[in-house]
Amino acid sequence: MRLHWSFRMSDQAAHRPEPIIPPHAAPLRTLTLAMAVMCYLAVLAAGGLVLINRSVEAWTGDLAREITVQLREIQGRDMETDLAKASEILKAAPGIIKVNVLDEKAAIDLLEPWIGGIEGLEDLPVPRLIAVRIDPDHPPDFAALEIALRNQVPGVSLDTHKRWQAELTRMARVLTLLAYAILILIGLCTIAIVVFATRAALEANREVVEVLHLVGARDSFIARQVWGRFLKTGLSAGIIGLLLGILTFFLAAGAAPESFAAITQEFLSYSSTHLTQNYLALAAVPLVATLICLITSRMTLMRILKSLR
Repeated sequence: MRLHWSFRMSDQAAHRPEPIIPPHAAPLRTLTLAMAVMCYLAVLAAGGLVLINRSVEAWTGDLAREITVQLREIQGRDMETDLAKASEILKAAPGIIKVNVLDEKAAIDLLEPWIGGIEGLEDLPVPRLIAVRIDPDHPPDFAALEIALRNQVPGVSLDTHKRWQAELTRMARVLTLLAYAILILIGLCTIAIVVFATRAALEANREVVEVLHLVGARDSFIARQVWGRFLKTGLSAGIIGLLLGILTFFLAAGAAPESFAAITQEFLSYSSTHLTQNYLALAAVPLVATLICLITSRMTLMRILKSLR
């Protein structure tokens, strides 16, 4: 019985049909490597797109909650008196939450990144600043507030940061379009790679396909036999690219500036309120890669198989 069973098993193994395209065929290995690189770049582009939008939202939100009042030193007037008077006007205005008068050293520290550490800067008439926290839901009337300040305090100016918000929004729009353009180019390159790999794989197994045609196999049957290989290739390459992309974001979070690193860590954190949205955006990459691989390979296969009849 044991001898008979062993003969049956060996006979089944001997007559088991071999796949049309071997699992370790050179075109499939090349396709896996190329698609993994493309998926990695796509993950970086998709994650960068989300991070750009999230960063701009955070920065513009901070700017929308603050305004800055600047007082220039005028000969014959006492700066501290003008600061106190401007603070009173600001505190009395509706929509103002907090008024913080920055001392002279703080004003100098704000200038140092722009002009460097110049000796004797404290002897210059550096403008004094007042940081004002406003209620974004019920903001004050900025035009009336500026008129009230200028009537009481000469040399005062009010900055609502609207120009900076517009610049950040414009920059985010340009970077968003650039990220979409990169994703489109990656998709087109992936399609070209799949077409080339499909042609190379069928050409390397042309004799097998011709024999199948001779015995009456239909094109749809042959295509189904090949599909599984491209399905596994696209999915495995997408997962590799996804994991490498997430690892890159984790590494970048540690080396990025503090404000951007905080947003990156929130983007990757399991406690993030946008967790589902963030990871779905990245998880879409291997799914799209698999669909591209399947659809492109099928169209290419059917076209090549018709030419081989």
